[in-house]
Amino acid sequence: MLRTYSLALVALIAACGGGNSTSADAAVDVITTDGRYNADDGTPMRMTCTSSFGNKLPSAPTYGRIDGYLVAIVAPTNSNGCNADSSHVHLQIRMMGAVYDVAIDATDSQTHVDDVHTDLLDHDLGGPGWAEGWHDGVLNDYVSMGLHSTDLMLHTKDEVIAQMNTFLATANHISVYMTSYGPDGGHLVHRNGNGHDGILVTDPLSQPSHFMVLSFSDQAF
Repeated sequence: MLRTYSLALVALIAACGGGNSTSADAAVDVITTDGRYNADDGTPMRMTCTSSFGNKLPSAPTYGRIDGYLVAIVAPTNSNGCNADSSHVHLQIRMMGAVYDVAIDATDSQTHVDDVHTDLLDHDLGGPGWAEGWHDGVLNDYVSMGLHSTDLMLHTKDEVIAQMNTFLATANHISVYMTSYGPDGGHLVHRNGNGHDGILVTDPLSQPSHFMVLSFSDQAF
């Protein structure tokens, strides 16, 4: 595992106000580097956020990985447009012609006390390679990746939002290990244990990819 990101170096900018695999991505430009490779992720595709979502994820809560394209980042807000709420960053991911919602905690949704810890690292994607669609039957655990709760730093809500915007600024292809909350989206993109840990992944076509991991103040592992 190559840890190439440092949280101290991440610019905190103001927030903006195998399973079922269905299709493979088009051929990519691969640059070979000492046994590993960097794939051209393509030009980011950003769209106006939507409140109309697809329905191809498992209806019952199911852990897995969504592979698609990041098309919108919805900052926490008290309005309900685009599925927004006051405590989560909502990612909108296009998969197989429809958009799906992924909710990621930026603060405690009940108390609104800042308790989200994060870390950034480089790590191989694991499981099946990126292929547009939903993949179940995968497992991921922070401890098996060599991570412990002391590795993840506590941040304020604004810092989490800014860090996520920075991490995702140039993302096109994206993978998210999460648990579906219904056919139109997922959540629990954080430490859950038992091989069901949530992970946000950019550059999933490259080896290694870039991981963002999250946990809460009351979790020790």
